[in-house]
Amino acid sequence: MPETNTKIHWETVLSIAICAALATAAMAGCKKEAEEPEPEVTTGAEVLPPEPEPVEVEQVRCELQTVYFAFDSAELDSAALATIQEAVECFRGQGLEGGLMLTGACDPRGTEEYNIALGERRASAVRDYMRALGLNSSRVSITSVGEEMATGTDEAGWARDRNVAASAE
Repeated sequence: MPETNTKIHWETVLSIAICAALATAAMAGCKKEAEEPEPEVTTGAEVLPPEPEPVEVEQVRCELQTVYFAFDSAELDSAALATIQEAVECFRGQGLEGGLMLTGACDPRGTEEYNIALGERRASAVRDYMRALGLNSSRVSITSVGEEMATGTDEAGWARDRNVAASAE
């Protein structure tokens, strides 16, 4: 009978070993709970990055750039049209605060009376185009200085003198 006891003993040992192996395999497949990392030790000397400063959106101030004209003309060329259109879009977006004074000017050639009238026609052409683009021109005034402010002494200088400049009222 000793054989039967040895056989039972080995079966028991083998069963226990298999159970232990299965238990180990089952535990190895289970995820461990995530362990929280230990807090870092600080010395108090660490400096936190500064808070970003709020960015103020600076509102662009609308203005009409100087519009230039050909000799003896009050016609708006493509550059003048683009300059006026850009200003009107800005004014429509932000509103025209106060008023706007358009001042027409000429080069020194021609009589004083003729240049005053030509400067006025130039300022009117700019105002009329602004109105055509939808800007309420009731707050847009015009004036002319004729050749009074002219500084040019040659064609390049005279070309700079033939303009309409804008200023806030």
